[in-house]
Amino acid sequence: MSRAKCLHNPRALVANGGKHKDGTPILQCRECVRTSHNKYSRKKQGYDAWYQMQGGLCAFCMLPLDGHSNRTHLDHNHVTGVKRGLVHAACNLMIGGVENAVALMGVHRVLDYLGLTVDNT
Repeated sequence: MSRAKCLHNPRALVANGGKHKDGTPILQCRECVRTSHNKYSRKKQGYDAWYQMQGGLCAFCMLPLDGHSNRTHLDHNHVTGVKRGLVHAACNLMIGGVENAVALMGVHRVLDYLGLTVDNT
């Protein structure tokens, strides 16, 4: 049985194209699917402008992006919502992991664990 992501109209759920970690499709009502596709469309996010501004390079690792691939994400701060730039999917995961680790343990503990130091001079 698939798990529903939306409770607007549980009798009229459709797959939104995503999948849960166990492989089952994510189901939403048609209104939520339409809203989420509109909210996160590349055009609405200004994807082309970001791509041009960054010269086709990832804002994090500075390697070439895959154009309009689904493996390219518009990174943003989850607290403030401020957009930071286009990044590879792998870079996006790394950024999120680092943010979570720093939030939990603090930057100095994370750097110490990695064997890195900060020069505060």
